[in-house]
Amino acid sequence: MTQEMTAEERGGAAAKAPARPVWFLATAWLLTVAGLGISGYLTVTHYDDAALVCSATSTVDCHAVTTSDYASLLGIPMPFFGLAFFVGFAVLITPWALRSRWAPLRWGRIASTAVGVLFVVYLVTVELALLHKICLWCTGVHVITVLLFILVLIDEFRRIGEVD
Repeated sequence: MTQEMTAEERGGAAAKAPARPVWFLATAWLLTVAGLGISGYLTVTHYDDAALVCSATSTVDCHAVTTSDYASLLGIPMPFFGLAFFVGFAVLITPWALRSRWAPLRWGRIASTAVGVLFVVYLVTVELALLHKICLWCTGVHVITVLLFILVLIDEFRRIGEVD
């Protein structure tokens, strides 16, 4: 008598992770698309100041923030980092990536959102402590990034006890 086991029964690389709840998928995609949209808009405004639509008060001044010395890092405009983050995260939440038990995809979701939150802390510190100005569009990206981080953590806590 032979025992034949499928890859899923053995827990091999082809095994699939349990399906995410619909609310997780809908929320993750909604936030990611919104983040892509805002980051894309901020990228356009980086090169065309006239395209920037934002109030300019004593505290809220997108133009002051997006044209400051801190609007680039190592010569790369900050909106590009946002675009890269949201494009990369979109890949990490594709149906294939979410079904996969390949650990680097899971860790990629955690690491990318954690790095995103660190960027948010840096950028909010620059806005409040150094520039004394707030960009509402940037704040939108910051809130979305923190919400994605919380969403990924909720998903990880849901998966406690599962083996990759």
